Amino acid sequence: MARSLHRVLTELRTNVEQLARQRDTAQAARDALVQEAEELKKQLEECRRELREARMEVDFLTVSHRLAESPSNIISARRRLQRLIAKIDRCVSLLKEDADIS
Repeated sequence: MARSLHRVLTELRTNVEQLARQRDTAQAARDALVQEAEELKKQLEECRRELREARMEVDFLTVSHRLAESPSNIISARRRLQRLIAKIDRCVSLLKEDADIS
């Protein structure tokens, strides 16, 4: 009986140690996956930002080409568009300031 109990305890200890190793391995894998997911989220945000910028550039170029009468006028049309956008930005800032004061 004593030997049987000793054998059972030894088997239990072995099983517990094996389960502990499996748990540690699973936790390490989970931690690696969590870190990878965070990195992928950062990459996704960067890609989304780049896509927004590219779309704005396409819109900007489209408007520039529509404003220009010829390819040689595209540069001046872009500059004109940039000045208009800067003026709009200043107006929006002034309106925000006015709203904050009121």
